[in-house]
Amino acid sequence: MPRRKAIGLFSVMCLFGLGVIVGTYHVGQPLRALNMLLRVGHSPMSNEIVLSAAFAALGGLGALGLLLNRATPLCNALVWLAAIVGVVFLYAVPQIYQLPTVATWRSSYTTAMMILTPLIGGGALAALFGVRRLGLLVSVLAILVSFCLRPGYMATLMSADSALTAAQHSWFTAQAILLAAGVVGVVVCARLKSSAAVLAMTAVVVIAAELAGRIAFYNLWTLPM
Repeated sequence: MPRRKAIGLFSVMCLFGLGVIVGTYHVGQPLRALNMLLRVGHSPMSNEIVLSAAFAALGGLGALGLLLNRATPLCNALVWLAAIVGVVFLYAVPQIYQLPTVATWRSSYTTAMMILTPLIGGGALAALFGVRRLGLLVSVLAILVSFCLRPGYMATLMSADSALTAAQHSWFTAQAILLAAGVVGVVVCARLKSSAAVLAMTAVVVIAAELAGRIAFYNLWTLPM
């Protein structure tokens, strides 16, 4: 594996590890995550915890080995195994939010949007770290799919809770504008041979867009009285 890709893979796994640590605070006290292991296979959150730990361990060890140029065949196998676990993990995460008590979350759009997020941001990061053509293609296609799904998603949210959805207008608008800017960035990157700065800015923009969308999503938390 080229040095740049190895560095990129290791950097991304470090970011994921940081995300896992931050994510443990969803349960109030991080140590409660250990109790959730008792419900693996039955609880969506338990499944998420186990899959995230497996992905982090496999991907982290594989990426570190490739970075250090040690046991490359084994590390490649670990990375590919991590990729398989990652696909299952991506599907498992949205299942946590399919709550009967939260109408704005319980829809197929939640699953679709959460799967598109790593494709949008991950594609841009992959392009930045060396997988340029495929990364940009995945990112821009995911953005276009996101735009196609947006009208139906907004209609579903409005029918579930119009007032709460309207309150997130600024966040959803910011997401759409930033994603559109990301598409422009991809076009510029495709035309320029040396565009590392533009590529980095594009990655930052699309990740910021998805963060804005995720803030809006969590603000849609509502319980019937």
